[in-house]
Amino acid sequence: MKNASFAKSIFLALICILATFLSACSDEPRETPTQGSLTMMTSEDVFPVIDLQVQDFTRIYKEAKVTNLRTSTRDAIVQLLNDSVKLIVSSRELNAEEKSAVQKNELEIASTKIAYDGVAVIVNAQNTITDITVDDLRAMLTGKKERWKSVPGSNLTSAVVAGIGDRNSGVYEYVKHRVANDSSFGKNIEPFDSTESIIGFVRKYPNAIGFVGLSWLSGGHEGIKVLNIGDPAFKSDSTKTELEFFSPHPANIYRNFYPLGRAIYIYVHNAGHGVALGFSSFAAGNVGQKIIVKNGLVPATLPVRLVQLNNQSEKEE
Repeated sequence: MKNASFAKSIFLALICILATFLSACSDEPRETPTQGSLTMMTSEDVFPVIDLQVQDFTRIYKEAKVTNLRTSTRDAIVQLLNDSVKLIVSSRELNAEEKSAVQKNELEIASTKIAYDGVAVIVNAQNTITDITVDDLRAMLTGKKERWKSVPGSNLTSAVVAGIGDRNSGVYEYVKHRVANDSSFGKNIEPFDSTESIIGFVRKYPNAIGFVGLSWLSGGHEGIKVLNIGDPAFKSDSTKTELEFFSPHPANIYRNFYPLGRAIYIYVHNAGHGVALGFSSFAAGNVGQKIIVKNGLVPATLPVRLVQLNNQSEKEE
């Protein structure tokens, strides 16, 4: 009898443990597009505007916890392909090697274009130059024009020193391909690991020139100025023969007048039904796109209407 009573006690104890376990499992929060956790990575050169989107997303959806890590474009892509993170924001498309890795490993990568951006060219406020051609930029970067006295519009005679992100950054890769035509950079190039450092460098040295993502300039910066860029292939009117120079104004980027425009992409690996899907939808949706507009970039999914204001095109939501 004692054995039977003991066995019954053990059985009842197991039932209680199982019931407690099942109850705990049923109470666990279910991952949804607006509930759960996400660690994402954003290219350093577009970080400011994307982090504002993250802040707004988590403010609206309080049960979503998003950690947005700032890193280089190349590192973000590597981490995505290795499945270390589910979502990244990149200032460039995947290159041929990366696309090959996606196909070879049969990875489920979804992409969404969320904005149009520009690489801005900045100089010290003491430099009198306001306009520069892509050809002159190329010559400066490749060491063919080593001093400012050979660049039209500048009052300087000193050596040119160019500040740019390190070789893993989106700006570096873009400028290397688009401006330098994949030629080797000259000895006058100073690589930096952050855009803040590039802006500080240009502000400190009158002979410096820098290349930065446009979203870093939305708040304005004392001691520097943004140059207008000219390229014969970029015109406001195909019948014009005189070279035109364009600022990285959103209207010029939208109409493809600014020669150094580019796009910003969200890449998601196996999004499922979690927060990665929720944030990517938010960034491409109405609220997320308005954040893009308010920070000087061009929305990729929100309609844009151009109006004439003070003889200069502006954009409206």
